[in-house]
Amino acid sequence: MAASIGVCCALRITLGAASLRAVGGVVQASLLASRASAASLQRHPALSPLPPTTSQQTRHGSFFNKTAEELWRGVLAESGAGARKGRGKRTRRKLRRDLNRGQTIGEQRDEWERRRKMKVKRERGWTGNSWGGISLGPPDPGPNGTYEDFDSRVIEVKSVFNMTAKEGRKRSISCLVAVGNGNGAAFALGKAADRNTALRKAKNRAIHYLYYIERYNDHTYHDIDSKFKRTTLCMKKQSKYGLHCHRAVITLCKLIGIKDMYCKVEGSVNLLNITRALFTGLASQETHQTLADKKQLHVVEFQSQRGLLPMVVASPKDGARPNPESEDEIPNTRLHWDDVRAAQGLKRSIWAGVKR
Repeated sequence: MAASIGVCCALRITLGAASLRAVGGVVQASLLASRASAASLQRHPALSPLPPTTSQQTRHGSFFNKTAEELWRGVLAESGAGARKGRGKRTRRKLRRDLNRGQTIGEQRDEWERRRKMKVKRERGWTGNSWGGISLGPPDPGPNGTYEDFDSRVIEVKSVFNMTAKEGRKRSISCLVAVGNGNGAAFALGKAADRNTALRKAKNRAIHYLYYIERYNDHTYHDIDSKFKRTTLCMKKQSKYGLHCHRAVITLCKLIGIKDMYCKVEGSVNLLNITRALFTGLASQETHQTLADKKQLHVVEFQSQRGLLPMVVASPKDGARPNPESEDEIPNTRLHWDDVRAAQGLKRSIWAGVKR
C-alpha cells in the first residue's frame, strides 16, 4: 500500500520572494505524491483505481422547484425597475385563480373541458343580456340570523374607472342592488374588481338600511311628486290597476309590496337617481291618520262602487274642529301640462297620423 500524502497547510500570502518559494514547495509536494501513487499501481496491478464518478448539473431555480406562491408572483407582479418606469399598469387587474378548481381524481381531461365550457343558464332579467332585474336570492346570514324571506334584485351593473399614478386606468365593477320582503326594502351600492364580489357586497350591505314603506290596500295613500337631482317621479295612486311604471320602479315596487301604481319618469333616467327619488317620495308620504290629525278633519275617500257616498278612512284623535278649513281663491296646486291637455281633450298621440 502506498502511503497517501496529504499536505494541509495554512499559508499567509504576502508580497515578496517568500510567497513564491512557498507556492513552489506546494507544487513539488503534489508532483512527488502523484509519482508515488503511479509507482504503487505498477507494483500492485490487482489494485484498481476508484470507479469514475458522474456528476449531473442541477438547476435550483427550475420551474418544477417553485411553489405556487412564487409562480403567481412572477405572473402577476412587475419588477421594481419596470414599476419605476411606469410599466406593468395592466398586470394588477389579473386575478389569482385556483387551477385545480373543478377537477376531481380519476376524471378524464375531455370530460373536465366539457364541464368547464358548459354554460349555466341564468334567470332572465329585463332583457336577455342585461343584469337588471335578476334575482340574487336572500342575503347571506349575519349575526342577527338569516334572511330567508328576503329577495335581492339587481338594478344596475356598470364598469367604472379611476385614473391612478402607478396603475394608470384602474377598472372596477359597480353594482346597485335592492333587497326587500314585501314589507320593507333597501338598496345599496357595491364596488369590487370582479362582478360577483361587487354583487355580494351590495346585497349584504343593503340589508342594514331597510325602509318601512306605508301602504294602503297595496298602493300609495295619495299622488306623490318626488325629485332627486335631475330626475322627477310623478306617482299616481291607483286601485286594481297594476304597475305601469319604469322597469326599475316595477322591480322596486315588487320588493316594497306595492301592486298598483302609475309612475312617470321625467328628466334624467339615471337608475340610481330613480331609486333615490322613489324611496324619498314613498318614505315622506302622509298617511290618512297623519293628515287627519294635521287638519283636524275627517279624511274621506270616494270609490267607484259606492257612487257619491264617501267612506271615512281616518278621523282626528282630538275630534274634528267645528269650523271648516278656509279655501284659497287660487288653489296652490301644481299642474302638469300633459294632464291639463288630457283633461281638456287636447292631448293627441304623435303616432295618430302615422299610416299603419
